[in-house]
Amino acid sequence: MLDPKKRRQQLNGPMVHRNIRTETTYTPTETVDRTHTDALENGDHTLDHAQPTQDIRSQVHHWNDSQGQAEQSVAITLEETSVFKEPFSIRRVRKSKGNKLTAMLQVRNERGRYLEEVLHDLSEFVDEIVIVDDASTDGTPDLCKAYPKLVRLEVLEKPLFAEEWRLRNTLWQAAAGTCPDWLLSVDADELYSSEAKKAIRTLINQEYADWFAFRFYDMWGGRTHYREDDLWSLHKRHTASLVRYMPGYPYFYPQQNHHVPRLPLSCTVLPGVSTELKVQHLGWAGSLEDRVRKYLRYKRIDPSGEWGNLAHYESILDPEPRLIPWKEGP
Repeated sequence: MLDPKKRRQQLNGPMVHRNIRTETTYTPTETVDRTHTDALENGDHTLDHAQPTQDIRSQVHHWNDSQGQAEQSVAITLEETSVFKEPFSIRRVRKSKGNKLTAMLQVRNERGRYLEEVLHDLSEFVDEIVIVDDASTDGTPDLCKAYPKLVRLEVLEKPLFAEEWRLRNTLWQAAAGTCPDWLLSVDADELYSSEAKKAIRTLINQEYADWFAFRFYDMWGGRTHYREDDLWSLHKRHTASLVRYMPGYPYFYPQQNHHVPRLPLSCTVLPGVSTELKVQHLGWAGSLEDRVRKYLRYKRIDPSGEWGNLAHYESILDPEPRLIPWKEGP
């Protein structure tokens, strides 16, 4: 739920990315616009394969920020993308057709909630699914095994929920081991809009962008309304959840126990696109009792607000939140 301030950062020297297994030095040669990294730091059919891959104006806007700047075309030219200078070993993995889309999820005790619906939905528009089960005690792994597109399921004996960065990294390593082309990071309570699902094959079958961000809506007390106020404005910015996987590139997550971004931070130096495509987050759509349980869990994990915002936590219990009617289209 964090909202980092937008800023620009001049990179004059080598940037060192560390992950659990390797240490690699990568030297960017251009200015990185931190406006674009916000989407990465903020921590759902039959596809139309005939759509052109170089022009997706109808679905997305290039580098659209939250200040209401004019929308720009996504028909990217060679000149526009030439500022991103990656080693040839990375650049050559970009391809404009035949990309495999792999959804990756971390789950824990999701029976009776939204997971079954989410997996059914994902099975209609992704190619493969990878899941890490965080030591569930309710039979969640058996539910996952019922879906044919599941290609890898790792069940942890001891939960990592209180060390979220380790859980995110475990999921990333599991998904990377399946040789994906693109990874879609999905939580067990998220549904992509029909428009997003129709557009996603066009998004991945191109060579100019390495990640895409969407607008996530916090549905509240049901699926007809989402919450919007000073502390609940996730949908007003972009959250990156779709990324091209490049073997050999140094990926890492920040060592945080809570509110860890769903994609590695090292993706932030890569070219990406913020879209106006929508995702429903159903985590707050349940009963009041369910929201109270989440509130208590947040306060237990992060009592001093080290990883999040204490005022935001307290607002979960607001008896009269400001709700806006949901509509799937623009």
